[in-house]
Amino acid sequence: MGMLGLQTAFSVVMETMIQPGLLDWRGVADRMSVRPARIGGVVTQGHALEIGALANIVVIDPNARWTVVPEELASKSSNTPYAAREFPGVIVHTFFEGRPTVLGGVLA
Repeated sequence: MGMLGLQTAFSVVMETMIQPGLLDWRGVADRMSVRPARIGGVVTQGHALEIGALANIVVIDPNARWTVVPEELASKSSNTPYAAREFPGVIVHTFFEGRPTVLGGVLA
């Protein structure tokens, strides 16, 4: 089952901002992690990786592509404006406080 929000948001940003050169990877991390954490006052998010710190990271495959299949999204709703659309970039793994939340593209 695929992710709805993070995967779709990331792929849209990759297609509209990274590929045309409007943002680099550091800019994406800033806009999708650092700034939202700062605005929300979440001190455990949006900081650099440090030895011994609990990791909150997303591992992506920028060369992979995926197609939005509403029935396969991890959501109670299958309503999406992106149905049948192909996007670049696949989120392979996510870790929250050092624990896997997505492994191999599947919710852990």
